[in-house]
Amino acid sequence: MNKGRTTVNKIAKFLRQEITYSRLKPGQHVKEAGISKKFNVSRVPVREAFRILQSEGYLEVRHNKGCFVKKVSDEYFIQTSIVYRLLVPELLERAIPRYNKKTYEKAERVLTKLEKCRDFYKSGYLQWDFAKVIYYPSNMKYLLGVFDDMYRHSIRLLNEFFENKEHEEFKATSHRHFLELCRNNRKKEAINYWMDFIDKIIAQIMLVKKIKTDTNYLK
Repeated sequence: MNKGRTTVNKIAKFLRQEITYSRLKPGQHVKEAGISKKFNVSRVPVREAFRILQSEGYLEVRHNKGCFVKKVSDEYFIQTSIVYRLLVPELLERAIPRYNKKTYEKAERVLTKLEKCRDFYKSGYLQWDFAKVIYYPSNMKYLLGVFDDMYRHSIRLLNEFFENKEHEEFKATSHRHFLELCRNNRKKEAINYWMDFIDKIIAQIMLVKKIKTDTNYLK
């Protein structure tokens, strides 16, 4: 990888993290000059990084005004929630039979970190880490790519959800019950249980974010 591309990727990664962790807020102006100065580079790699983040949905260009952090729209959350609910059972159907001792050990390590975490921004990423542990054994690379793309943006809403619960300790009871069902070869019950859990999280986020929609989409 050439130096120019490395610099572009480094800037893009930095901006993704700043946006996901809400250090850059929706609607906030992201200035080329400031980023260029921070990384001690010309504006060329900065503009390229901006183009990448614009294509990924993190930034939007406003005519004659510049680049701004793009808000995760209510409609995006609603539609990706529908896709997510369709996607997850397919992933778990193939993933659960492939779980082994290392899968459960890795899942427990992530849950332990989640329970100890008091940084609500990191909580969202740890939830993502747990999701990867339970979904990736499916080996469905294309669907996992779709999953990752959706989660990168939904995690911003998830972090805002945890921000409202920052003084509460995270309880991994539901996660561990799901794992226990899997250990006991109760795949169908495990999938149904996990989907009920997901529906509750979606409903809670919609309540906190005051997202209104036809509740039939969850059925």
